Amino acid sequence: MSIGVRFQGDKEGLYSSFDKPKCDLNRQPSRDHVNEPFLYAEELVGGTTQQRNWRGIAIALLVILIVCALIITAIILVTPGVEEKGQKEKFTFEDFFGHDYKINRFYPKWRKDDSFIYRGEEGSVLLYNCTSNMTSELLGNSSFNELDMGDYDISEDLKYAMLSYDLKGIYRHSKKGKYKIIELNTRVPREFDPLEKKQDYQYVSWSPIGHGVIFIQENTMYYMTDPMDHQTIQVIEKDPGTGEIFNGIPDWVYEEEIISKDNALWWSPEGNKLLYGVFNDSRVRPYYYPYYGEESSAYGTNMKIYYPKPGYPNPTFTLKIRKFESNETVTLKPPTEFQNIEHYFTTVTWIDNEYALISWLNRAQNKTILTICSAMSGKCKKNQEEESRGGWIDLYTPPTVSPNADWYFMVFPRQEAQHGSFKQILMVEASVSTMNQLDPPPAKKKFRTVGTSDVMQIVGLDAESNTLYYIGVPNGDARKRHLYSVSTKITDNDMRVTCVTCEYSPDCQYFSASFSHSGKYYMLGCLGPAVPYFVLRSTKSSAEIMFENNDHLKKKLANKALPKAEYLNIPINNKESMYAKMLLPPILDATQHYTYPLLLSVYGGPDTQKVTYKFQLGWEEFLVSSKNYIVAYADGRGGTGRGQNWLHANYKNLGTHEVEDAITAGRYFNDISYVESSKKAIWGWSYGGYTTASVIGRGDGLFECGISVAPVTDWHYYDSVYTERYMGMPHDNERGYQNSNVLKHAAKFKNVKYMLVHGTGDDNVHFQNSAQFIKGLVEEDVFFRLQVYTDQQHGLSGGNTKKHLYESMEDFLGECFEGVSKKFEMKQKEHDKPQKQESVK
Repeated sequence: MSIGVRFQGDKEGLYSSFDKPKCDLNRQPSRDHVNEPFLYAEELVGGTTQQRNWRGIAIALLVILIVCALIITAIILVTPGVEEKGQKEKFTFEDFFGHDYKINRFYPKWRKDDSFIYRGEEGSVLLYNCTSNMTSELLGNSSFNELDMGDYDISEDLKYAMLSYDLKGIYRHSKKGKYKIIELNTRVPREFDPLEKKQDYQYVSWSPIGHGVIFIQENTMYYMTDPMDHQTIQVIEKDPGTGEIFNGIPDWVYEEEIISKDNALWWSPEGNKLLYGVFNDSRVRPYYYPYYGEESSAYGTNMKIYYPKPGYPNPTFTLKIRKFESNETVTLKPPTEFQNIEHYFTTVTWIDNEYALISWLNRAQNKTILTICSAMSGKCKKNQEEESRGGWIDLYTPPTVSPNADWYFMVFPRQEAQHGSFKQILMVEASVSTMNQLDPPPAKKKFRTVGTSDVMQIVGLDAESNTLYYIGVPNGDARKRHLYSVSTKITDNDMRVTCVTCEYSPDCQYFSASFSHSGKYYMLGCLGPAVPYFVLRSTKSSAEIMFENNDHLKKKLANKALPKAEYLNIPINNKESMYAKMLLPPILDATQHYTYPLLLSVYGGPDTQKVTYKFQLGWEEFLVSSKNYIVAYADGRGGTGRGQNWLHANYKNLGTHEVEDAITAGRYFNDISYVESSKKAIWGWSYGGYTTASVIGRGDGLFECGISVAPVTDWHYYDSVYTERYMGMPHDNERGYQNSNVLKHAAKFKNVKYMLVHGTGDDNVHFQNSAQFIKGLVEEDVFFRLQVYTDQQHGLSGGNTKKHLYESMEDFLGECFEGVSKKFEMKQKEHDKPQKQESVK
C-alpha cells in the first residue's frame, strides 16, 4: 500500500491528501432527512417506536466510532513513527542560512622555515613553528575589529602586516580595495597609499624576501623595497591608458579559466626577479550588459567586459622577467611551433633562481609544450611536448620541482593497456645543462605511479627522504580521496605506493593536505563523511596536533535530525555504471509503505562530481530534514576520477551522455519503493542549470518540475577557453554546437513546471543565455516562473539575494510537490480580503 501523503510532521499534515474523518458526535440530524420518516413510523407502530429509535441511534453511533477508530489506526500504520523518530530537531532554513552551523576550515599560510601563520579562535594572527612547537602572536584581533578589515598578509621578515578593507569584488578571484599597513612592533596602523591618489588598489602583496611590496593601481604595476619610504617606488609596467592592457593581473578569461587567481606574478626563490604577464585585449570583442545601480540613477550604465566567445579573437599576452638588481626586463618567447598560431600559457614555475619552467598550450588545447627559460637572456628551450588524441590536455597546476632543480613532477595520463588512460605522476628531467646546445636530446621521462586509479594532485615533496606525496583515488573509487606517498629516486624501479590515510576510521574517507616547503610537515584535513577536522602531522611520525575540530558544530548537530546518506551504483549499460547518492529523510523507514518527493540535484560539467564522501550541510540538507524530500545525486559520464575514457566521453558533444545519464538515474530512483513517482523535480546551477534544461528538453515527462539557475543555454554564448576545450571551434563542430543548444527544445517545456533564475549582472554566464531562452519559451507559448535578480553576478550573493533565492526555490518545490505556492497563496489571501470602504461625504 502506498499513500502519497505529504507528511509535514504535524497533525494537519496527516490528512493533506484526503478529507479528515468526521466523527462529530454532537452533530444533530437534519430535519429533511430524519424527522419525517420517524414521524411516519410513529403513526404506524404507536408507543414502541421511541424505544426502537434509541436502539438504532446507539447502534449507529457504535458503528461510527468503530469506523473512526479503523481510519485512525490505518493512518497511524502508514505514517512514519513521529514520536519514535522525531525526537531530534529539524535542520531548519534558519539553521542553513545562519552562522551557527558554518564549517570552520584551516588553511595555513606556510613560510620557508617550517612555520605557518594563521588566525586563532579569537581572531588574532598567530605564528606557529612546527620544529619547536611554539606559538606566538603577531597581531591582536582588535586591529581587525577596530578597522573592520578583510584579509591580511604578513611580510616575510615579520616586520609588517598589510590589511585590506572596503573590498569590492571584480570577478571570481579578483577584488579592489584599500589597505592599511601595521608595523608589528608598534601595532600602529597607517594608510597604505604610496601614490597618494586615494584610489582603490587592484592588487597588493609582499615580496618573498624582506618587506618589499608589489602593488597595482589603474593597471600600472609598481614595486617599492620599503613600504615606509616612498622614494623607493619604481614603475615596472605602465598602463597605456586604453583600458585594454592588464599588467600583472589577468584579464577576465585568464582569471576565470586558466590562472584561477587574482594576479599573474611569479617571484624567483631569492626574490630578486619577477616573472609577470601582460595581457592585451585589444582584439577581444567587448560584451556589454546593463547595470541599473542606485534608484537615483535615471539612466543606469553599461558594463563593459572583454569576453572572448567561441570562434572569436582571444586575448594575446607577453611574459616578461624583471631583474631588480639591474632594473632590466627581458621578454620570453613562446615555442617556435606556437609563434604563428593562437595559444595560451597555463603554468609558470621557477626551477631555481635563474630558470623558469613555462607550459604553453595551443588554442585547440590538445597540444602542450613546456620550455625552460633563462632569466639572464630570455631564451627559452623546449624541454617536453605532449599531445592528446580524442580529448583535451589538462595542465593548469604548476609542476613540482625537486630542490636540486634536476627533475620536476606533474600529473599526466598514462595508458594502462586495454583499460584506457589514467592520470599518474610523471617525472621529467629539467635539462638546464643543455640550454645552449643547438640540438639538445629530449628530456628523460619516467612515470612514478601506475594503475587504474587516478592521481588527483601532487601536494608535497620531502627531498630529504626522496618522497613525493599526492592525493589520489583509492582502488578506483572516485567518491573518495586519500593521501599517498611514492619514492622519487630515479634508480628505484619499485613504483609501489604507500597509502598514508587508508587506516583512518570510516568517518574519514575524503582527505586534503597542505605541505610545508620542506615537505616535512603537513596540515591534514579529514573532510568527511563526518564533520571535518584538521590536524598537523609530521612525515616522520604518526603524532597529530589538532588545529580545528569543529566541536561547536558537532555539539549543535547532535540534537538535529540530519539526512541519512545512501550510496548506490546505477547501471548505464552492460559495461558501465555510475555512482549515485541519496539523502533520505530521518523519518524514512523502508519497511513502511510510505513515499516521499524526490529532487535530483545535478551539475554534469566535465571533470566534476557531486557524489563524494565529503561532509555537506546546506540548503539540500534542510529540504531533507525539514521538508521530508529525498535529494539525490548521480555522476554520469564526463566526470572526474574515473580515467580518461570516462572523462572524455562527452568530448565535442556536451549535452549528450551526461544528460542521458541524469535521465537514467531519474528512472532508477523512480522505481525505488519509497520514492513518490509522481513527485520528482530536477535542479542545478550554472552547468547544472544547463543539464536541468537539457533533461527537460528531452520531453519524456520523467520530471514534473525543474529549476535552472544561471544556465548556459547555447554554447556559442559562453567563453572561448572553456567551451573550445570541450567542444572545439564552432566552424569545426557546428553540428555539436547545434545539438547541445537547449533553445530548440523550448516546446518540450509545456508540460513541465519550470523555474528560471538569473542575475542581470552575471559576468560569467551572461543573462543573454536566459534572455534568448525566454524568447524561445514565449514563442512556444510556454508558461513558467521567472526570477531575475537585478545587477547580481553569477553567485547571486549580494544583499538579501541569496536568502530570497533559496526561499523562492523552496516555494517552487512546494508548489510542485504539494500543489500550493505558500508565498503567492499568502499574497492572494491578502488580496482577497474585503477592503474597508471609506464613506463618501
